[in-house]
Amino acid sequence: MPRGDNAVLNFLRLALIALYTAFWGPIAAVGALFSGEAIVWCARRWMRWIFATCGLRVVAEGVERAAAAQPAIFMANHQSLLDAGALVLTLPFSWRFIAKKELLFIPFFGWALAASDQIVIDRGNRLRAIGSLRRAAQRVRGGANVVLFPEGTRSHDGSLGELKSGGFHLAIEAQAPIVPVSVSGSFELAPRHALRVRPGVLKIVYGEPIPSAGLGPGDRHALKAKVRAAIEAGFDRDFPLPPR
Repeated sequence: MPRGDNAVLNFLRLALIALYTAFWGPIAAVGALFSGEAIVWCARRWMRWIFATCGLRVVAEGVERAAAAQPAIFMANHQSLLDAGALVLTLPFSWRFIAKKELLFIPFFGWALAASDQIVIDRGNRLRAIGSLRRAAQRVRGGANVVLFPEGTRSHDGSLGELKSGGFHLAIEAQAPIVPVSVSGSFELAPRHALRVRPGVLKIVYGEPIPSAGLGPGDRHALKAKVRAAIEAGFDRDFPLPPR
């Protein structure tokens, strides 16, 4: 049996991930009551523990482009649960994630999310979702960096799915640049329907910022096409699979 797929090792990894979450979640939740940066500080350490325990490493390219574009909206493809961790570990500045409401119900993690000033979207209520995106646009105009997965959910097969329009309405309303982000290799390490995490390397590429200044609502489809093309251009289909 491949070392990375050993059932006992995988169980231990998952158990430690749960333990780390139970440790860092309450700390982040309490810290968030005093500072919005608390969850950023805690998330970086939480992810370092998880990635080290699971034998995961992130190779990042274009971080300087990400740093130069602030404030911006970062849009990444979504292959697995590891993608958010890769972003947390490689973005060298503060951020706020756009997260679906369902994540609030995850023990410990959901507590931190609810207590923090991350942007939670109720996808089942269109009016509330629109209101959340408008507040997100205000945050970006105020200098915040926002991170989202425009597919809205993880890929079923590793390919880039349909991009939802919400993030593009947000970018146009905020008149902020979009930084396309391409994550490669994470699907093989933690597939959507498999309760396992295998050791290996992820690759994350921050592309050239795509401006939205001067655009209106009617331009969202063209903007979406540009972002999709940029994410696909940065995706490395030949990126090596995890070691066996």
